Amino acid sequence: MSKVDGLLSLQKAAMTAEKERDDYKQLVGNLLSKITALEEQLKVRNKNLYGGKSQKGIHKKKQEIEEDATRDKDDFDCTPQSLCSSLPQHGEAPVREEDVAAKSKESRLYRQGLSYRTMSADNTVCHDSDIRHLPAGAIIIKRFRKYAYEQISSLVEHDYEVIRYKTLDGKIHEGYFPFMGQPEIIDVVPGTHASGSFLAYLAFNKYVLDPPLYREMYRLSGESMHLSRMSLTNWLEKGSAHFCGLIGYLKNSCLEKDSIVNRDETWCRVRREGCCKKKYIWCLVNRLSRVVIYCYEDGSRGRDALKHILGDSQVKALQSDGYNVYMYLDDHMVDIEHLCCMVHARAKFKYAFEQGDDKDAAFILELIGELYKLEREYEEGGLSPEQIKLCRNNLKTKEIIIKLRSKLDVLLSDGHPPRGELMEKVISYMNTFWTQLFAYLNDGSYSIDNSIAERFIRPLAGERKNSLFFGSDRMARVSAVYHTIISTCKMQGVSVLDYFKRFFSEIVKGRRDYEHLLPLTIGLDQ
Repeated sequence: MSKVDGLLSLQKAAMTAEKERDDYKQLVGNLLSKITALEEQLKVRNKNLYGGKSQKGIHKKKQEIEEDATRDKDDFDCTPQSLCSSLPQHGEAPVREEDVAAKSKESRLYRQGLSYRTMSADNTVCHDSDIRHLPAGAIIIKRFRKYAYEQISSLVEHDYEVIRYKTLDGKIHEGYFPFMGQPEIIDVVPGTHASGSFLAYLAFNKYVLDPPLYREMYRLSGESMHLSRMSLTNWLEKGSAHFCGLIGYLKNSCLEKDSIVNRDETWCRVRREGCCKKKYIWCLVNRLSRVVIYCYEDGSRGRDALKHILGDSQVKALQSDGYNVYMYLDDHMVDIEHLCCMVHARAKFKYAFEQGDDKDAAFILELIGELYKLEREYEEGGLSPEQIKLCRNNLKTKEIIIKLRSKLDVLLSDGHPPRGELMEKVISYMNTFWTQLFAYLNDGSYSIDNSIAERFIRPLAGERKNSLFFGSDRMARVSAVYHTIISTCKMQGVSVLDYFKRFFSEIVKGRRDYEHLLPLTIGLDQ
């Protein structure tokens, strides 16, 4: 019995050791998977930190050229055999300089008769040479001109004398009565001490060039103009109050009936109750009307803000990312077709491929790239929307979509082996928004992605980086108003600075017919 007890204890110890060994193997496996995940995250972090952030990637031909150039540099060992293959080899005729010169001249025939001078200025002052100062007996060979540019920047204070007088009926009036040759009106924007041109430059510098306010104050102090931050803020707010009269007309044009609107939102910091809080600004782009609208709905990103912005508009389609608030369109606004952005899905697959080198992600990226290649062909061919719709629904496009759907069904099957966390998320994203991602096939006027709204969100991101935060909700709304005008000017092909000058000069003159003061109706050349 003692021997049996000893054997049983040995068996029990062996079973315990085996269990501990299995636990150890499981622990080692978990640690290895965690190490692999951390290495993948470190790889993505280093790529985003030291590499390019473009979603386009490197073209295969370009990569091969770069590799060949690197190989040529690495193989060179100061021997004739290691020279570049571009040099003439044994038995080949050397390239003559005359042939190279003739070829370059033939390739540049289109430049004959054209001027290489591309710079110009608004004003030109000519300075001629006095040939009377030439040495005696000198012969003139050629007369030509050299040009230089000078920038004159100065602030001028205009002091207008205003007369307060009393008429015979006992009423008191004030007026400015200029002499001949003096300004006929007081050039000052109501509520400020800035002329129309000065306020135009202040708004252009702040919201186009994006310097913080303290830098603008420093620039003005160099011209002996000591302007406080609060005064500068108040002047910009007064200017935005006049632009608010344009917003209603621009919004009606952007959300007109049967229009296609691209939409996106970005976050900003707004100072409230002594701390900075995260708020959001919405962006709407109408490609056909060439109008851009920014909305600050008290910083909200919720469904009520979206409902308030759209109002009773009867737009045909709205394209956005996969933010769940936009599902409100599918649930409650059946008349508006909701499109999702293919770039967002592609970016998620690209991150999954970079992090885990997933072959399935690479396969899906190639298929999405084929769709974009077809879209580029339609654009370069100058096809009409009806022709684009026919091409998008041809057999070639359907084959690509069938391959995508088949691969997605395989990845969603229960028997598929486990994969990375990013790959799980992107597969779920694409399966959830499959209908919205490929809704662009329904109309040739639709776009495959939401890139145009993403581009117009970028100025807000630059302002967020430079100015850090808004001092209040009021200044966030002011920024949205100015960026609405600036982006609409860019869409219309109108100079932003010229429009600011013209608009504020008309406001100084007393005009308030805002429908005739829009970027497309004020009379500037596009």
